[in-house]
Amino acid sequence: MEMLIRWCVAGILSLLLGYAAPALAFEDDEACLMCHKYPKMGRITEEGQQKSYYVMPHVFSKTVHRNVPCRDCHGYIKELPHKPVTEGVTCDTECHSIQNPSTGKPFSHKPIYDAFKKSVHGREKIAEGNDADKPYCVNCHTNPLYNAKEEKPPKHIVDRCVVCHEDAKFAEKWYNHTSRRIREVKRSPQEIVEMCSSCHADKEMLGRHQAAAKEEGRELGRKFMIAAESYNESFHGKLSKYGSDNAANCLDCHANTVNYYLSVHELLPSRDPRSPVSAENRVQTCKQCHVRADENYAKLDPHPSSKKEDNVFKYYAEITYTVVGNVVLAMLVGLAAFETWGRLRDGVSWRFRDGSSWWRRTRRDSNRIP
Repeated sequence: MEMLIRWCVAGILSLLLGYAAPALAFEDDEACLMCHKYPKMGRITEEGQQKSYYVMPHVFSKTVHRNVPCRDCHGYIKELPHKPVTEGVTCDTECHSIQNPSTGKPFSHKPIYDAFKKSVHGREKIAEGNDADKPYCVNCHTNPLYNAKEEKPPKHIVDRCVVCHEDAKFAEKWYNHTSRRIREVKRSPQEIVEMCSSCHADKEMLGRHQAAAKEEGRELGRKFMIAAESYNESFHGKLSKYGSDNAANCLDCHANTVNYYLSVHELLPSRDPRSPVSAENRVQTCKQCHVRADENYAKLDPHPSSKKEDNVFKYYAEITYTVVGNVVLAMLVGLAAFETWGRLRDGVSWRFRDGSSWWRRTRRDSNRIP
């Protein structure tokens, strides 16, 4: 009996060990996951919104923030269990345990965050009304397109680093961090168009902003309502659709190539003279690809519209091609019908036989029409 009990205990322990959670790829020194590891962790606000405070360890362990202590961003938490949170975290929060090696100050995304706030997309983290439609930092930076897979550095590079830095884990971590930022990380035209179209192809959202601008007397871009649709109809859009990586995408024109990685955060409307697509800068923007572009070339519309007031040539060209196409189609159908009527009148019948459809008796007793 004692032996049986031992075997049962051993079996239970084996099962428990077999189903034990895998080791985390980050250190939870502050025991935040003691509560936040549960999927049902959350609450319903007074406004009836559902808030989830669940942290998925297997997802967080793969993010760029996995080595940042929770309270570096959630600095208002002073005790566990903590009091109800009344303020959120914004992307300009200073990291108290990470210093910027060039300045010696706590690291922060504040400079680029401030640039974003001044852009045409600028908004507060908690936004209301039409501002809530605008993208916040996480709209792009949690998108799979912007979460590049980190690969382990080659052994010969790690071996070289540890000659001075000694710790191989440190070398691997900083290699991934620096190499990802100094190598080319622009996305393909197809990915960028997909990213921008997620908002600019949403007719319902665009309609709300158009109605609000009209009511407030604000001016929107002339192609605001058809930006994504007209790009897909353009020469650039068709090249991009069929896989060309050399076709101009949204950011090739609307972001400044002089400092591309900052410029994508501070996009400006075409009315702003600092914008790459403003009247003052449009020629130089076109010259990035079309080296012989001049003022006349820059007048070509990269967002073709079918409206008469936007593009008279395209408007009448579409009408002409529609009329000609329909007339030609009607003539072909009419010709086929006339020929069929003539054959039936001459006694030719429609049959599926010996590879031919039209048959009739001839003087030579042959059924096949030459």
